[in-house]
Amino acid sequence: MSNLSDIRATFLDFFAAQGHEIVPAAPLVPRNDPTLMFTNAGMVQFKNLFTGQEQRAYQRAASSQKCVRAGGKHNDLDNVGYTARHLTFFEMLGNFSFGDYFKDAAIEFAWQLVTREFGLPASRLCVTVYAEDDEAFDLWR
Repeated sequence: MSNLSDIRATFLDFFAAQGHEIVPAAPLVPRNDPTLMFTNAGMVQFKNLFTGQEQRAYQRAASSQKCVRAGGKHNDLDNVGYTARHLTFFEMLGNFSFGDYFKDAAIEFAWQLVTREFGLPASRLCVTVYAEDDEAFDLWR
């Protein structure tokens, strides 16, 4: 991977090959969500799918979403300019399942993507899980 375009294309191509619909990015200002000033995560455009208020013709999706975080829980605004890793605008790559697959497949997809597609050596990777998520812990073993 030599640049952002290569990373984005590899990610989206990988998930398309796994049966995911490639969904265009939503606007930075959400259309129908008065709770948000800006799209702050890749899942924002899928909120109604997760809550069951909407259905679409696909159960798997992948996207490359432009995001702004200028407040709230993940607010980096006070650190912008002091470090190279704190930003307010970024692009979030995401894969989503709406009742189709669960942790076992998601973990397998993640592993294949980083080791096979991106070529990261498995010996250099370290996996972490949420402390109370015994299922994910067992799946990663």
